[in-house]
Amino acid sequence: MERAPYTPGPGGDAAPGARGPGNRLLQFTLTIPFPSAMDAEIAHRFLTPNEELQEPVREELHVNGSILTVRLTADDPGQLHMSITSCLGQLSLVIRTMQIIMPPFFTKPQQ
Repeated sequence: MERAPYTPGPGGDAAPGARGPGNRLLQFTLTIPFPSAMDAEIAHRFLTPNEELQEPVREELHVNGSILTVRLTADDPGQLHMSITSCLGQLSLVIRTMQIIMPPFFTKPQQ
């Protein structure tokens, strides 16, 4: 098996799985409006991992008012696809749980 030549990264070490000039990062961004800023913050807290993991996919969550933004970034389309699926499943579970626990916040205004 032939090894790739050593190429130092910015810190002097080669990054494992370093990308060549033709490879680009893939990014998925999802913006979720919530009925209130409190609801968005609750969802953010439930979706944020307890510790920063070194995964093949980088996950960023930000709250701006009642809007939760989730951004997933990866080199590998397969890894990104799996992370998107997992994230949507977790988000769905959080929203369903919030609807059960806090129904007044999720009721639609009567017309």
